[in-house]
Amino acid sequence: MRIRLAMAACLGLVVATSSRAQVTAAKNPGLAVAPPTAQTDLAQLNSEGAAAMRRGDFAAAIQAYGRLTKLAPAVAEFHANLGFAYYSAGRFREAIPPSRQALKIKPGLTGPRYFLALSLAQTGQCPEALALIDKDVMRTPDLQLKRLLGTSGVRCAMASTQPDKAVDYLRPLARDFPDDPEILYMATLVYSDLSTRASQRLLHTAPASLQAHQLNAEVLELQGRVEDAREEYRKILAMNPRQPGIHQRMGHLLLAGELTPEVREEARREFEKELQLDPANELAEYELGEMARQARQWTEAITHFQRAVELDPASVEALVGLGKSLVSAGHAADSVAPLERAVKLAPASSVAHYQLSFAYRRVGREDDAKRELALYQGMHEEDEKLRQTIRAGIQGAISQPQTAEPPE
Repeated sequence: MRIRLAMAACLGLVVATSSRAQVTAAKNPGLAVAPPTAQTDLAQLNSEGAAAMRRGDFAAAIQAYGRLTKLAPAVAEFHANLGFAYYSAGRFREAIPPSRQALKIKPGLTGPRYFLALSLAQTGQCPEALALIDKDVMRTPDLQLKRLLGTSGVRCAMASTQPDKAVDYLRPLARDFPDDPEILYMATLVYSDLSTRASQRLLHTAPASLQAHQLNAEVLELQGRVEDAREEYRKILAMNPRQPGIHQRMGHLLLAGELTPEVREEARREFEKELQLDPANELAEYELGEMARQARQWTEAITHFQRAVELDPASVEALVGLGKSLVSAGHAADSVAPLERAVKLAPASSVAHYQLSFAYRRVGREDDAKRELALYQGMHEEDEKLRQTIRAGIQGAISQPQTAEPPE
C-alpha cells in the first residue's frame, strides 16, 4: 500500500540528499568501482531516477538508481533511493538489501531506515521490523509516513502475538486519524482479539469462578439465550448474594422478553433488590422510572428519574425520561430545564430535540418549539439515510472510501 504524501515526504528526505551526494561521488573517483564517471553523467542518472519516481515510473527509477549504485557503490544515498524505488514498486523483498547497504554506509540516514522497516514488515520479518518501528514510528514528522509505520507495527505485533504492543501503536494512530476506516477496523480487530484472549484465559484458569460465570452470562445474553443467561446470574448470586449489578441485569433481561404483568412485577423486584445492595445504581433507578412512566405513574417515575440524574448528571436517557414524565404530570415548565440539559449533552439526539420541542410548545414558546422540531426532523432524515447506507454496505452495494492509491 503506497500513500502519495508519504512518498513525497521521503523523496524530499532521500532524493534531494542524493542530488548532493552525486557531486561528492564525481569529485572522488576512488568511490566508484567502475572507471571515474563525469559529474554530468551521475547528475543525469540521478535526475532521471528522481523524475521517474515523481511520475510513478518505478521500473525506470530502479534502472537509474541501480546503475548509480554500481557506478558509485560507496554513496549511501544512491542505495537508499534504490531501496525506496523497489518499495514503491511493491517489490518489498528487493528493497531490503539496498536499504541495509545505505544504512551500513551512513547509519544516520532516516529514509532507508523507514523503508527497511516497512519492507521487513511486508515480507513477514516482524521481529526486526518491530525493532526499527519502535525507534522510528514516533520520530517521523510526516503523519502519513507515521500511519504507514504504525499500521505495519500493529500487523506485525498481532502476527507476533504481542497484542499489548499493538495497542501501543494504535493509541497514537487513533489520535492522529480518528475517522480513518482502516485504523478503526484495525482497532476493532485488536481489541476484540485482546478480549477473546483474556476471556479464554479466564475460562481456562478459573472456570468455576464468579467472574467466569458472569462472562458466560453476558455472552449468553448477547446471543439472546435469556433463560440460560438468567441461570448463570442465579449461580453468581448463589456464590455471592451481594454481588453488585446482577439483580439489575436480571431485571433488564426480564424486560427484554414477553412483558406480562407478572414479568413486569418480577423485574421491578429485581431492580429494587439491586438498589438495596447498591443505592448508587443509576441504571436500576432509570429502569424503575421507565417502568413507572409506562404505567402512567408519573409521581413515582419523576422520583426515580430525579434520583438517576442525581447519580449520573450526564445520563441523557434519565434526563429525557424526567422531562417526559414532568410534561405528562402537568409540570411542563419544570420539564424544560432537564430537556435542555439533555440536548446540550447530546446535541445529536433526535429524541431529546423532539421532547424539548414538545415541552416548549406546552409552555407557549412556539418559535423555540419549531426550531427544535426542525432539528429533530433533519436528524431523523439523516438517521434514515445512514440506516439505508449501512444496509447497502452490508449487501455489498458500496465500498469503503479508499485512503491509499492502488498499486501502479
